[in-house]
Amino acid sequence: MKSVKQFFTYSFFLLFLTSCGQIFEVDADVQARQALLDLMAIQDKFYQENQRYATGHAEIDKYNLKYHTGIVYLEIETAGKDGYRAVSLPAESTTARVFAHDSEQGGFYEMEEDEVSRYVLGALKHIRDEKHKKDLNELTGWILMGGMAFLGLRFFARYRSPENNTAIWAYLLCLPAMGWAVALLGNMEGNIIFTSAIAQASWAGLAIALVALALGCIWLKKNISLHPPAPLISLVICTIVISLSSAGTMTYMLKTFA
Repeated sequence: MKSVKQFFTYSFFLLFLTSCGQIFEVDADVQARQALLDLMAIQDKFYQENQRYATGHAEIDKYNLKYHTGIVYLEIETAGKDGYRAVSLPAESTTARVFAHDSEQGGFYEMEEDEVSRYVLGALKHIRDEKHKKDLNELTGWILMGGMAFLGLRFFARYRSPENNTAIWAYLLCLPAMGWAVALLGNMEGNIIFTSAIAQASWAGLAIALVALALGCIWLKKNISLHPPAPLISLVICTIVISLSSAGTMTYMLKTFA
């Protein structure tokens, strides 16, 4: 039992830490980062030919650097023989993400909040407030998920038996699918890039939800006539509802955005 608790505890914190990464990215942020990466490649070519770095866009016209000037602001701030500094960000940022290359700081990096304030001015407070609300909602969701996982472990400790294990594992299995479905509902908008990683996670979540649904239905069909404990029946019904909702959500997202 202790090993099972440790497994789900570690899994929960692993998923929580993973969720803090930039999984859902705004299209303008992706374009800004790619424009800077393309500029970095061009600067390397320019240096090989001229033994210095380009100081402006006019010097690298022949390399055909392409990016949407109405969406992305890209500037070479300083340049010389030993290095250069360039910044890139959406022209109308909604996320306060700014990308930079600075030879003195080791190359490409994403700016921290204290440095971002130099480039994102008027809307920065509003963006930070919205991000704080979103982070708080995400934290609340993870706390609820942790509570549901703890409930599943309590059921496992109390009703564990060969005939009941399928129902309990079905419930525990449906939780990751539910978590991903909630993440999709909270983050997928028209300006979010539906990446291959999001698509793969959605397909995996859909498969998990369907497996949990099948296990719950099979257990209910086999045991309903044996009058199992009422809390266990409620748990299985909850599993079926969660699995159906999660599967429906991911099917809709895959059909709409993929």
